Amino acid sequence: MNTKKVVVLALHDELESAYPPLNIAVGAASSGADVILAFSRKGVNILDKLYIPIPSAGIEYLSSAISDFNAPSINELLEIAVEMGVQLYVVDLDIKDSTDLRYPAEQVPIKWILNEAVTADLFVHF
Repeated sequence: MNTKKVVVLALHDELESAYPPLNIAVGAASSGADVILAFSRKGVNILDKLYIPIPSAGIEYLSSAISDFNAPSINELLEIAVEMGVQLYVVDLDIKDSTDLRYPAEQVPIKWILNEAVTADLFVHF
């Protein structure tokens, strides 16, 4: 049986936008897929050690709802993803000294991610 390939692109860093790519990456990795999790210029904030997930205006209740539900935090999901072998990439960004990443991520051009997406069994972006 061939290993499935999943490419996930995280485009935003708001709380409600950070969960879907991480949930899909963890779910796909747990099913045995090879997973690429890439972060855009804004999405890369999720990898920052100082990242605090804040919901968009109008859905401020989301933080407490997630906490009440005992869902894993963004940082916990990211840790699970890394432990499961999800490969992390940062797209078109020069992240030398300005960002202190929680986990190492290779810098690649958007063209590379799109080429990977073409050969993937599943490509999603949030």
